[in-house]
Amino acid sequence: MIKAPYNFIPLNEKVFYPSWSDDVSHDIPFEDGESGEISIEIEAKSPIFIRDSKNKEKFCNHNEQYYIPSTSIKGMVRNVLEIMSFSKLSTELFTDNTYSIRDLRNTQLYTSKMKPQNTFCGWLKKKGDKYIIEDCGIPGRIKQDDIDDTFAKKFKAHFNNNGEFINKPKFKTAKYKYEELKKLKIDIKGKFNYVKTAQQREIYKFGTQKEGTLVVTGQASARKDNGHKGDGKGLEFIFFDKKQELNVDKEVMENFLFAYFDGRKTEPKESPDWAYWKKILQKSGKVPVFFQKDDKEKDDEQILHFGLSYLYKLPYNHSIKDGIYDTHINPNLDLAQTIFGYVNKSDKIALKGRVNFSHFKAIQNIQELPPRTENLGTPRASYYPNYLVQDGRIYSTYMDDNFIIAGRKRYPIHKDKPDESQISYDPRSKIGTSFRPLKDGIIFEGKIRYHNLKKAELGAILSTLTFHNSSNDLYHNIGLAKSLGYGKITIKIKNKNIVPYIQEFEKLMNKNISNWLNSKQLKELFTMSKEQNNSGNSALSYMPLTSFAQAKNNTEFLKYYSQLNNINIVQPNTLLTKQTKTQIQEKELHTISKTKMRKALLETWERLFNIFYHPNQIEEFVKEDFKITPKDQQKIYIEYKNNKQFKLLCKVIYDFNTNRLTDKEKIALYKYLFKFNIKA
Repeated sequence: MIKAPYNFIPLNEKVFYPSWSDDVSHDIPFEDGESGEISIEIEAKSPIFIRDSKNKEKFCNHNEQYYIPSTSIKGMVRNVLEIMSFSKLSTELFTDNTYSIRDLRNTQLYTSKMKPQNTFCGWLKKKGDKYIIEDCGIPGRIKQDDIDDTFAKKFKAHFNNNGEFINKPKFKTAKYKYEELKKLKIDIKGKFNYVKTAQQREIYKFGTQKEGTLVVTGQASARKDNGHKGDGKGLEFIFFDKKQELNVDKEVMENFLFAYFDGRKTEPKESPDWAYWKKILQKSGKVPVFFQKDDKEKDDEQILHFGLSYLYKLPYNHSIKDGIYDTHINPNLDLAQTIFGYVNKSDKIALKGRVNFSHFKAIQNIQELPPRTENLGTPRASYYPNYLVQDGRIYSTYMDDNFIIAGRKRYPIHKDKPDESQISYDPRSKIGTSFRPLKDGIIFEGKIRYHNLKKAELGAILSTLTFHNSSNDLYHNIGLAKSLGYGKITIKIKNKNIVPYIQEFEKLMNKNISNWLNSKQLKELFTMSKEQNNSGNSALSYMPLTSFAQAKNNTEFLKYYSQLNNINIVQPNTLLTKQTKTQIQEKELHTISKTKMRKALLETWERLFNIFYHPNQIEEFVKEDFKITPKDQQKIYIEYKNNKQFKLLCKVIYDFNTNRLTDKEKIALYKYLFKFNIKA
């Protein structure tokens, strides 16, 4: 059974791009633009913690005045507003990483791709500001027994089930093996004799024939020596002379560094073996690696990927960005960017936001709780049963061309507060995080200042803060340890009549997003923001490590929150009266814009003729004078030139393009396009 303290808001396929985004200015106000400030009160309903920049265990403070930083409030509000306004999941909001897999039980994704005939060995080194690999061909293999026999030493005993194997991470690394070789004074450079080929591996021993270098890699578990396949690692490697030098592309190097958590100080921390080899590489040394090449001609071979072990972490075919709908990869500004501003570093353009948040100072019920150390967990997006959309039959993975990410991650609200009787404190813990939260009941005050916002934009912010004016039993969460129930808050707006503004936002979204209030995005957001009686697969806790592999074997996946056990679904209520809805519908009926009509024409021409619609084609057909219409498209018009139905339609479209139709005629044309069919 898969469970997690997090879940996802499904990614919206349609993105709302405001028509006025290019007109935003701090100097020239909108006709309906408003400026002002909103006073906000925040009350913590569970213990709350936001880290101080100087003392990592203390709540954010200045001279013991506790406060929630403006950036924390802004981030919380923007995240929710992006969901409610169907904004895009912009690449500026996440790092577009390519994850890797090393799953020896998965034939399809991993072991079938790591065949001996496809895996080569070599030396990674830096050449100027680039990286190259000295290709040494297929690696030779040598038994740990032969190392002992040649040097009359006890190297193998450190890695044997009957010997001195220490089942701790430090003693499983390649670094530890090299240290042992050095202690035993075993020279890794030497000559080797071929012994035999077994299971597509060329076995050697120390001898007199072929020069090479002994290369050792990590030992995940002790060798059992029962004479069975799967007894554990008992062979090391031999790298022979280089055959050629191959360039390492920037993307290939970045994938390698990400796979080995280069430079990470928090869990998962940088690989100990990579930390060891990185120092050698930085001193102009060489690092033993294993790699695969593409299938191109020999004089143009390229490194596909590489790693520090023979069965290294294999990068997926696709990065996170490939799992996002194309509608999100668009330079146009969504509503969140239009309100909060944005920075495009690659194109060196930016827009200053029109909303500012103050710091929120603690003013009442201020009490610091005892320190505690909590294991916060580190969810990994590489775990595809949770992080990608699944159908429950065959797993979708980052190897697939058509995968879709599960959506925007959020931490559902906990009904119960953390149990203070169960806390413990260990500031020296390597896996826990120590902090001193403030007690629930504390109240913070601050302001939101806005400049030149349209009513619907201000309504979007107010709708976000109040969950569309239904915040009495819905909660935001903020700060550290949300996965454990910390940071649950309510927000009270003190000086604003909010309903008219939220109504304008609702009108805007209804006009642009079909069935907006009943969308699955809002359903999941509102349902996650309510206290629930979590149990079974809705329990808000991490699974034991052993359960992750078991869940994969059973093709289990994390269902959306509303589909889990004992979850009461929450859907927002409309703030529009029946009269208001009727007025909106009547207004929309009497307004058929050129953009709306052009979209309908494009779809109709694609559906009927499989060609691209353009007004010039219609004009030339009506005037019987083709000049710039492509020949292949002319054939379509010529084919139907005697069809009265088609000729009449083209004449009406021409009248629309030349502004000769009344509103009533435009509406009739628009409706007719969707049912129009043609017979030759």
